[in-house]
Amino acid sequence: MNTAIDESTQVRHGIVGPPALFPQPPSHQCLLDPKNIPQLLPDAWAWPLDELNGPAIQLRRDAAIRLVQMTRGGSRAAAARYLGIALGALQSATVTIRAWQKMPGNADASQDALQRIAEIAAATEASS
Repeated sequence: MNTAIDESTQVRHGIVGPPALFPQPPSHQCLLDPKNIPQLLPDAWAWPLDELNGPAIQLRRDAAIRLVQMTRGGSRAAAARYLGIALGALQSATVTIRAWQKMPGNADASQDALQRIAEIAAATEASS
């Protein structure tokens, strides 16, 4: 019985793929207010994403979701709901982003851009 369960789990994991590249614990709770994170990031925040030559709309949507995760914790779905992003848009962005992140250097570049966006957003919030 245990062998069958182990095999089933391994197969399911292989089909689903690797775990998320950026699980976000609430690392910016005191630096950002999630109420100030827009669904569509302003250009002044999102310019680090423009340097990535990736899928621009999906990267911006993903960055907004990640920022909410950084301030509140929780899942991508919970963060998307908080922002008012439809489940279909979340799933589409996730598939596109994961495929793009598999190319060499893109996952690290995306994480670096997200950190810069968080710093920009925190500085903007602090100066308001």
